[in-house]
Amino acid sequence: MSLHLKLAVLGASGQLGQEFQFLESLVPDWSFDFFNSENLDITDKSVLKKQFSDGSYNYVINCAAYTAVDKAEGEPEKCNSVNVLACQYICEALLHTNTRLIHFSTDYVYNNGVREPMGEDSPTTPVSVYGKTKLEGEKIIRNNPIPCLIIRTSWVISSFGHNFVKTMIRLGRERKVIQVVCDQKGAPTYARHLAKAVMEIIQKTEHGVNSPRDFNQTYNFANTGQTTWFGVASEIMKKTASHCEVHPIPSSEYPTPARRPLYSVMSMDKIQNTYGIHIPHWKTGLNECLSQLGYPSSDD
Repeated sequence: MSLHLKLAVLGASGQLGQEFQFLESLVPDWSFDFFNSENLDITDKSVLKKQFSDGSYNYVINCAAYTAVDKAEGEPEKCNSVNVLACQYICEALLHTNTRLIHFSTDYVYNNGVREPMGEDSPTTPVSVYGKTKLEGEKIIRNNPIPCLIIRTSWVISSFGHNFVKTMIRLGRERKVIQVVCDQKGAPTYARHLAKAVMEIIQKTEHGVNSPRDFNQTYNFANTGQTTWFGVASEIMKKTASHCEVHPIPSSEYPTPARRPLYSVMSMDKIQNTYGIHIPHWKTGLNECLSQLGYPSSDD
């Protein structure tokens, strides 16, 4: 049965937004409008109201965010305008419509000293401006009476945009030795896997496989397994046949303006049990990402 939907994707120039553009052809009955900072200012309340208050969209997928974690420490107001105020403006624009909102948050809202995979109800104690603003954005969306689904994700990678994978590939070509932190534990998320999961959720919601009650929730999504940035970097060097040596160092030897959670491994039980979504291992996601960047795929 065909499913005719109209969707708006905000933050279309980012890693996740570009993955939705790449996957658009898989759902020919869906009509996508892609917005970036050049054609839609999400920090302008009147612009958002004009674009979305008529309720013509079935879904608004908000991939837009201020994600420069270290830079945010020096410009908290700019970070707040995108990660907090824009959430309020989006909700106000959708208030009297039937449009569903899908919003993305981050593992940086955690950081509670726990050393076991965190569920959606785990305490949220962010330690950076970025993490704090993303948590505030979540709260605003939950407190507005609109249908909304929030997905917390971590360590996003993609063949599009700027990210850790591309940085490591470049350093692997330029240097003989690099140092990468080994005491921050989490899992990369291949943005294409996340985008596909969102499309599966939409399909199941529209076909009545899942109830509206399931939609109005917060979920974790990252590729399965756990590792460190050192582990990811080592895997990248191996997969790209780089001769660059990766040396592990503690976070204390690589100080940054923003503090990072030392442990942000998330439990994906809720989204898997609710929507029946298969989530690949992080090495699978990395392998697919590298394949898109022109490196031969492998099964190990």
